[in-house]
Amino acid sequence: MSDDVGPHTPAGASRVERLVPVTVTVLVLLVAIMTISPWPVGVFEDDGIYTVLARSLATGEGYRLTNLPGSPNATHYPPGYPFVLSLLWRMSPAFPDNVVVFKFANAIFLALAALATWYFAHRRLGMSSIAAGVVAIVSTISIVVLLVTGLVLSEPLFLALLMPALLLAERTVDADDVRRAVLAGAALGALALVRTLGALAIPAAVVVLLWHRRLRAAIVLAGVAAAFLVPWQLWVGFHQQEVAPVLMGKYGAYGPWMSEGYATGGWPFARAVVLRNLQGLHGMLGYMLMPVRFELPRLLALVAITLLGIVGLLRLVRHAPVSVVFLLAYGAAVLVWPFDANRFLWAVWPGVVLAVWQGVTWIWHWRGTTGSARVLRIAALALSLAPAAGFLVYNARGYRGQWWASIQRDGGQHARPLVEWVAGNTEIGDVVATEADLIVHLYTGRRTTPVGTFLPVQRIRPLTAAEELDAMRNILLTYGPRFVIVSSSAGVASAEALAEATPPELKRLTKLSNALIYERVMP
Repeated sequence: MSDDVGPHTPAGASRVERLVPVTVTVLVLLVAIMTISPWPVGVFEDDGIYTVLARSLATGEGYRLTNLPGSPNATHYPPGYPFVLSLLWRMSPAFPDNVVVFKFANAIFLALAALATWYFAHRRLGMSSIAAGVVAIVSTISIVVLLVTGLVLSEPLFLALLMPALLLAERTVDADDVRRAVLAGAALGALALVRTLGALAIPAAVVVLLWHRRLRAAIVLAGVAAAFLVPWQLWVGFHQQEVAPVLMGKYGAYGPWMSEGYATGGWPFARAVVLRNLQGLHGMLGYMLMPVRFELPRLLALVAITLLGIVGLLRLVRHAPVSVVFLLAYGAAVLVWPFDANRFLWAVWPGVVLAVWQGVTWIWHWRGTTGSARVLRIAALALSLAPAAGFLVYNARGYRGQWWASIQRDGGQHARPLVEWVAGNTEIGDVVATEADLIVHLYTGRRTTPVGTFLPVQRIRPLTAAEELDAMRNILLTYGPRFVIVSSSAGVASAEALAEATPPELKRLTKLSNALIYERVMP
């Protein structure tokens, strides 16, 4: 069976080929389960927020940030993933024992993502069953994907929904069918309620439908998707002011936070964000594709893969136009988002892998008629082979070192002394400001706040000492924490400045192995 792009009919497929999707699904599930670690939830912060929201929904408190004083309604993350976790919480309500249930669920989602990727590649793109299986495996059990799967994060659920939703949208383009449009609109709406940038698939589908003169299908798809998104946007609009501006970047709605950043910084800020995100992608992807110390080989590997991906997208336009438009829109949004671009990439990793695979396939099947063309083909294949080998080396090192557990392990070890001190030295009604606010809240029950802010400008430069100090003072005035626990140099500097102020606003209480603890001086 050819790997050429095109619709595929699996009539006469061998028994081995029919076993491929089952094998891939089971393999990915087993690997994901084997990487589940016992480390606590909350060390990545986002995983802590999802857990807090899941508990709030499961216990009937609503969609609220119960870790913060006042329990404001949540507007930062769409409710899809917390809702799924809340169902699991109801079945297994004992925290923290139920954290392993959440991680097992993520392992299942990742296995379903592998199956969906295989199905999309095989049935929609006409790839052989084995080739589709390879793509599905690379898309799901790469180290970077396992890292977010082992945490209580929304990426695995998003990955499980991504390919089915795009496939339904592609089939809606094939025929102006209302039933298909309804299913596609519902799938894309659900996708957007898991991760915000998933909403870009909706205009991508509408644009392609209109291009193909599927007006009725475009209207139906957009209307059904809107039924999912409009209530959420109304909720955000109604409750987005409940979180104090100083915590908007971490706990508030995305829209006002980004708008303020771009309104303040203008085009210079936009250019700086794009440049910083490109540098970040180069730093991570370049090393993944060529794990060596030297910069030039990493850059060449990244350029080669980027060119292959562009060629692959051009090949995919005919049979997966919605997916191509979505990936392009998603990539553009990631570049202007003032946050680490790599974090967004893993949520669409199967699309990236498919595009690169299609680029390599085109070069493999290309037959030049001249000697120079044949030399060019061989050179292109060699350029694609080098980053593929580098990617294998990177993942081999990652598996050997169990890199998927590194964030949880390091964060858990760092937070343990803080959690133990708070649990043994504070009252249940005390509010604690700390850099580990979510894990301290989850494992002690105390209301917590961060000690600093998160502004869009921090994507391109660190905050000044004055800005850090102003943020801590603002948090003290707004939320009135009794204790402040800091370990970073910026946090310590701000706390010391407040302790030395006239009159003092903090007093140093004690020192832990990795943190300083201050008590607020009441006016």
